[in-house]
Amino acid sequence: MSEETAERELVSFDPASVRSQRRVAFFAATSAYGLMRTATRMTVEDSQNLPPKGTGAIVAAYHANHLDPILVGLAVWRNGRVPHFLAKSTLFSGALGLILKGLGQIPVLRASAQAGDSLDYAKEALAKGETVVIYPEGTLTKDEAFWPQHFKSGTARLALETGAQVIPVAHWGLNGVFPRGAKVPTFKPLSHTSVVRFGPPLDYTDLWDHRDEKRSKALLTKRLTNTIATMVGQLSGRELPARFHNEEAGE
Repeated sequence: MSEETAERELVSFDPASVRSQRRVAFFAATSAYGLMRTATRMTVEDSQNLPPKGTGAIVAAYHANHLDPILVGLAVWRNGRVPHFLAKSTLFSGALGLILKGLGQIPVLRASAQAGDSLDYAKEALAKGETVVIYPEGTLTKDEAFWPQHFKSGTARLALETGAQVIPVAHWGLNGVFPRGAKVPTFKPLSHTSVVRFGPPLDYTDLWDHRDEKRSKALLTKRLTNTIATMVGQLSGRELPARFHNEEAGE
């Protein structure tokens, strides 16, 4: 078996595999919720913005805390969907790899000969009606005030190539239980609340003309950045910095 074939069999989204992923996700979510509940209450807002189950969707999430994959994942799971996070393909080996495969997480094939192949699994998941969760920054924001930083173009590329709905997601409150630089979270199950908010699907139909793909990706990336930043501002009760008002500014 070639290396490429082996990589492409890391995860599948056929009906039997998805049923198995849901069973594994049930136990994982139960454990994760129990752990999260010891630190903070969890509130999910505007989940009606998610499309009906069985419709592929890209959940583009704000990334500012080591705990937020659990928070966002549980919010998606609460609404009847298995969250399929993108992860480096190098993680899909050993014990961790077995867990990721069991949960149906999506390997990003960074070393593929063709750049577009890095999102092949995500495209398959969307085509099968699954929910793909992406952190557009690719890492935790390093901004001192916790505003989103530079978004990469992968989310925009996946959207423009599939036409899938893009659901922006923001959250606030986790820094109160797991501050930046802390090694372990504090425990405030009765006095602290963390909020996850699902925004309306992003309208990008005006960017489907692919004659200038680079510009379309840049505009959609900036539109997504501004939208998530606006949601973070609303959740945190802060004024939005001027850099998030101009769609043409930056890529």
